[in-house]
Amino acid sequence: MADIFDYISWRGDLTFEQDGFNELDALVLSRLSYLPFDGAVSSCLFDEITLEQAAMRVFSTDDYEKNLLWKGDADLLKATAESKRFGKILVSGYVNEVESDVSMQFSAITFEFLKKNYFISYRGTDFSLVGWQEDFNMFFTFPLPSQKKALDYFEKAVRMLNGKFILGGHSKGGNLAVYAGAFTDENSRNHIDYIYNFDGPGFSLDKIRDSGFYEIDDRIYTFVPQSSIFGMIFEHEESYTIVKSNQKGFLQHDVYSWEIEQNRLVRLKSTTNFSVFFDHTLKEFVESLTIAQRREFTCLLYTSDAADD
Repeated sequence: MADIFDYISWRGDLTFEQDGFNELDALVLSRLSYLPFDGAVSSCLFDEITLEQAAMRVFSTDDYEKNLLWKGDADLLKATAESKRFGKILVSGYVNEVESDVSMQFSAITFEFLKKNYFISYRGTDFSLVGWQEDFNMFFTFPLPSQKKALDYFEKAVRMLNGKFILGGHSKGGNLAVYAGAFTDENSRNHIDYIYNFDGPGFSLDKIRDSGFYEIDDRIYTFVPQSSIFGMIFEHEESYTIVKSNQKGFLQHDVYSWEIEQNRLVRLKSTTNFSVFFDHTLKEFVESLTIAQRREFTCLLYTSDAADD
């Protein structure tokens, strides 16, 4: 079956003026946030270069391959940079911060795909131990340091760029996108067209009830593969779409395995029994623990993984 590389091949010669922004564009740009743009793209939102230029800078770095997070990322950057649709997108505002003292891993980048129309892409978890520890901390800490960073990044972009925004991300990046939209002020929220969450975890209900989540839930598009694990953590008050992956189990988290048809992801009617079982079992287990017990449990998980490494 076809994948996002086929989409770039099929639609890559059409500009966004010719064929409007769609969910596969959001998926592509969400994955691009994982690329090592350090030194290639400025952190300044006004200092824009094209994606084609950014790719040339990345590939001119001798050790760029060691900083790639997923198989296929280099091919994705090359394919998008060479396409008419993505190559001339303007890129800016790249930040990549890891702070071990507060267990925070945060990275984001801004794409201007049409004049004054921006896609903010939040990176999911990288390979750092800090990034994984922050994921574990999600069970007992709210908001996470990266969630605060995501909100600050978006509100800064609204103040400086004053355009229309689409927020998105894969994995933890999807959670950050939803958090930024739900917890921002009303003025900033009015600048949001859509939010795309690709297999990112939800939120505890008690956390979102006091936010602006329900003012924006009809603009949130959440996608999970049929055996989703990470994306089914916590609650999704928004509706979500189940998509088809050609992988099994945890490997379905890889967006390169998601199947497409034309300009959309292939839909399925339900998740697998394994995903349902994991979802219910994990939620029941977490809800049975106090905050202190959750902290102790996740610390044990983290120290165990660190020892194995």
